[in-house]
Amino acid sequence: MAKAFLSVGSFATQDVITNILSRVSVTDGISVEEIQNQVEVALMAERYYTVAKAYMLYRQRHTEDREVRDKLQFLMEYCDASNAATGSKFDANANVENKNMATLIGELPKSNFIRLNRRMLTDRLKEIYGKELADKYIEMLNDHFIYKNDETSLANYCASITMYPWLIGGTISIGGNSKAPTNLKSFCGGFVNMVFIVSSMLSGACATPEFLMYMNYFIGQEYGTDYFKRA
Repeated sequence: MAKAFLSVGSFATQDVITNILSRVSVTDGISVEEIQNQVEVALMAERYYTVAKAYMLYRQRHTEDREVRDKLQFLMEYCDASNAATGSKFDANANVENKNMATLIGELPKSNFIRLNRRMLTDRLKEIYGKELADKYIEMLNDHFIYKNDETSLANYCASITMYPWLIGGTISIGGNSKAPTNLKSFCGGFVNMVFIVSSMLSGACATPEFLMYMNYFIGQEYGTDYFKRA
């Protein structure tokens, strides 16, 4: 706190420090972050606005430094791990057999996505049920009393989609430029493009239950409806 005063060209006397700290309440089990939050409020209450801003920026820089240090530590541990599941800190994917640069890059933002997803969910819980229940939800998560799956991405996980919009309009509605299929060749090529586009918006698998039914139609158009008799 004294450094925050010095950073703005001021000096905090003992009386000033005492007045600020008189507004801070420290109890057993309180975290450093909670104390620092109280210091920010105390500085604002004592009308040291410039110092409060400097103190907040100081905390932010240290938070960023800690996050970078933690990520560097994770990089080292991931490289030393025997496999991708062991190296993963938040969400070990059993489908990933080998660790490489691609799997490492996928691991780095997971902690940020978890915080963002929890914030969005707790904001919604506060809106519907109130702050007490939202805080209880986070407490139960942290105590491992409950488990929330798929927190490491903003995208939906697996999905089963209908192919009908693509069948009549192509991929334009989902950001592509392919037109609706007109024959077996354009059906197969367009299908690959459509699944690729949709899968890029998902974290898991993309199922297309109608594929065989539609493919049967286009094969019949090209080889006759009794094509299966000559297979």
